[in-house]
Amino acid sequence: MLIDARTLLEDTVVEQEICIVGAGAAGITMAREFIDQPYKVCLLESGGLDFDEATQSLYGDENIGSPYYPLKETRARYLGGSTNLWGGWSRPLDDIDFEDRPWMPHSGWPITKAELVPYYERAQKVCNLGPFEYDFAYWQEALEQHQYRQLPFSGDKVTTCLWQIIPPTHLRFGQVYKAELEQAQNIDTYLHANVVEIETNDTAKSVTRLRVATLEGKKFWISAKVFILAVGGIENPRLLLASNKVQNTGLGNQHDLVGRYFMEHPYIISGQVRLSNLAPLYTQRNFQLGKMFMGVGLGLSKAVQEREQLLNFGTRLLPLQEEWVEAFNRLRGRQKKGHKAFPTIHEGRKYGRSEVSVREDLVKVIANLDRVAIKTYRKLFDSKSLSKFCDTHLISEQAPNPDSRITLSSERDRLGLHRAQLDWRLSPIDKHTIRRSQQIIAEEFERSGLGKVQIELTDDESSWQFLTGSYHHMGTTRMNTNPRLGVVNEHCQVHGISNLYVAGSSVFPTSGLSNPTLTIIALAIRLADQIKECQKNSTNHLNSYVAS
Repeated sequence: MLIDARTLLEDTVVEQEICIVGAGAAGITMAREFIDQPYKVCLLESGGLDFDEATQSLYGDENIGSPYYPLKETRARYLGGSTNLWGGWSRPLDDIDFEDRPWMPHSGWPITKAELVPYYERAQKVCNLGPFEYDFAYWQEALEQHQYRQLPFSGDKVTTCLWQIIPPTHLRFGQVYKAELEQAQNIDTYLHANVVEIETNDTAKSVTRLRVATLEGKKFWISAKVFILAVGGIENPRLLLASNKVQNTGLGNQHDLVGRYFMEHPYIISGQVRLSNLAPLYTQRNFQLGKMFMGVGLGLSKAVQEREQLLNFGTRLLPLQEEWVEAFNRLRGRQKKGHKAFPTIHEGRKYGRSEVSVREDLVKVIANLDRVAIKTYRKLFDSKSLSKFCDTHLISEQAPNPDSRITLSSERDRLGLHRAQLDWRLSPIDKHTIRRSQQIIAEEFERSGLGKVQIELTDDESSWQFLTGSYHHMGTTRMNTNPRLGVVNEHCQVHGISNLYVAGSSVFPTSGLSNPTLTIIALAIRLADQIKECQKNSTNHLNSYVAS
């Protein structure tokens, strides 16, 4: 059932057994896992069914660290959460991402990839993806039937990374699963419901209820046995830090870890490659294989990462665009009705995050109208003719850094909650990984006779000026069995609090290379199974007690 929280009476107390805060990828996935289970569940969503500027403004903009996007433009605050913004690129973490790597401080997960594989397989179905297969050999025959061939590097240093892409029909979870949530007899989804405080008992060992408010100022309460925070890598720590009446440093923050280890995937377009031959598998933004959408990039083997002591890394090769083409694409983008919650990302090296005027773009396009006509013709009648000249799009894992963190700003939102403040900090190994990895790939291109790579990155900071992130917020409530090293344990339970759990990429101890959402969904399914088992054992224990 969908319920507009604005229709509730002031100071209503809603009593449930399980309460999930946040209706994004993690929250909706968990709610669906509880459908038709023998207990009542409520799902709280800050926004409504569509974007609303007033609700979106509850996110803050303050960033005091490395240059980053405005925070309110990196997430979406309505049913479906940031699935309303994402492109659906999906890939599990690699084996090495879960391992303790001596060259990366604070690395290692308390679970293995093998433990997560059954949940990855279920996550594939939630996203309407293909089989849980990301090894190139599995797809090779089908790809070659479409003339998509792997680049024949002579060594084993460079690998081909595959992504599966969620089809448009399943991309926006709020739209895709709205009917299921509405029809579920044991799930109540409250819209326009903003959690402003997590209340606990007087020892902060157990959560008793949530204080919730609407933008109009109406307040009510949610009482439950189990509470799950699923509001993302910035809002999860924000809520824990803001709930400080009993524990003055914030919940789960006895060891000053909440909000620390904020990670992103550093991203920069820098350098070009001139291919010896066309490589259509690698030089398209994405491609279709039967009913599936896929994407490809280049990465480094586990052996190279270990030998060179590098983080996980990938690069994509996309056709080089002249300035007039970038100008044309920006003009075309301005004509489309863009999403108000999502920023305009300029993907050119020259323009980075800076704004370019319409007049400047028009001048460039008008001066090259003959080329516009030729490009249009080729797109219509010669779509397989791909350029041998490509930009190299570089994306890397970020090492966990305790000084890269979310804290509370002195500024408050209209509900009285302190806004989040981001201090994004990179470590020397982050930039070293990007630069050295590109060099290794360049060496392998030339050694194999596949092309020549021009590298632009240097020790000069000006060559890094357009380095940014990928809208992936991770690590701020990291997972560890030791409460002195993590906010949640291996079961995603907040250390020291019996009935409070965290879902989402904020629990990631390391970020890996892959887009995080498939892992977010797999962990959400795993957590739902654990809670169902706990509820079952609790009920069985109660029944045994009554029978005796």
